[in-house]
Amino acid sequence: MRIWILKEGEPLPINNSNGRLMRAGMLAELFSQKGSEVTWWSSTYLHYEKKYACDNEQTIKISTKFSLKLLHSSNGYKKNISFKRIRYSKDLGRIFRKQSRKEDRPDIIYCSWPLMDFAYEAIKYGIEFNVPVVIDIRDFWPDIFIQPFPKCLQPIAKLGINFLLKRKVSYVMKSADAIVGVIPKALEFAKKHGRELKSYDHVVHLSYDSTPLSEEEFAKATNFWKSLGLNKGQCIVSYIGSVKNRIQDFDPIIEAAAKTTDTNIKYVICGTGYYLDELREKTQNLINVILPGYRNGEELKALLYLSTFGILPYRSTEDFIDSLPNKFGEYLSEGLIILTSLTGSSRAILEKEQCGYFYQNSEELLSIILKLKNNSIQINIMRDNARNLFHKEFDASVVYSNFYTFLDSLISNGKS
Repeated sequence: MRIWILKEGEPLPINNSNGRLMRAGMLAELFSQKGSEVTWWSSTYLHYEKKYACDNEQTIKISTKFSLKLLHSSNGYKKNISFKRIRYSKDLGRIFRKQSRKEDRPDIIYCSWPLMDFAYEAIKYGIEFNVPVVIDIRDFWPDIFIQPFPKCLQPIAKLGINFLLKRKVSYVMKSADAIVGVIPKALEFAKKHGRELKSYDHVVHLSYDSTPLSEEEFAKATNFWKSLGLNKGQCIVSYIGSVKNRIQDFDPIIEAAAKTTDTNIKYVICGTGYYLDELREKTQNLINVILPGYRNGEELKALLYLSTFGILPYRSTEDFIDSLPNKFGEYLSEGLIILTSLTGSSRAILEKEQCGYFYQNSEELLSIILKLKNNSIQINIMRDNARNLFHKEFDASVVYSNFYTFLDSLISNGKS
């Protein structure tokens, strides 16, 4: 099977790209290990670092079955929702349209949404060359574009965005051979934009690779946390991810830490972002808050092993309220009890599976932590529930292997 993966904005398997592989990278590695020829079309611009990996188009051979094609746009952006990023999207779509015709025809195309223009050109290629195309809805572009506008201007902005982009979005959603999404709301998004949902359109959760560390890796990583005063016997509340005040709300964590008198409770906020300096200033007098900045994959895995709670401190905005971030499965893999401020899908799943809690403010957050801290029986029950949920719905080795089988069946059945 020859598979094209179209996804920019994720960490790449190259030296100057930070971060662990996410969905597209894990799929590319898994598919190539299964014997398929994989080409991952991405970009020279690194979304998380907001910098270029290189300044020209490149093809990099990752392994005998896995190639990375980096397309280049000079419209590198600083703001995720901006007119410059829309131009960047158009650039990649245009370049892909030109370069794709020079390559051997794939058996199937898996394309992440966004970017819109990657998806649009993938659909056009699929129709022209009779190649099935699967669209994976990861974010609700362009619906979320109205968020930066003041409330009073959002109806006008919505009209303008619909005028410019609605036809393209509808074309992709209607024409895709299959639609998958990270949450059920993704399928509703496709339906909203004109798709008549099929029986094979389905949810594929963002999943996590739980491959254990070697003894040497584990010892080195846990020693790092011990140097910061963290040990397995403590009650550790951990967050891993970007540190951006627009998306996350760290105030309840800071306020809960300030009210915590038990010295055995520690709060760890691990990651980087524009809000980190301000966060350091706000917590400089709190000895129970640790801000270690960017840490590698081994250190993050060791941190979660030491932790009791994993926290999702997101604001319940329209684009995040129903999200299940990458770290959701990562927390579950280590049996963490998840604390979420999101009112949508994450809360519903945690309450149904009895492996986490919803909190609205610092008082509720601290109350949950204190209530469970010394209740080892309840903690162990919830940790078991978390691990069971992970293996059932978020284990990459299971979820993405099933997805591979699904793609193979689409090829066998031909285009719809």
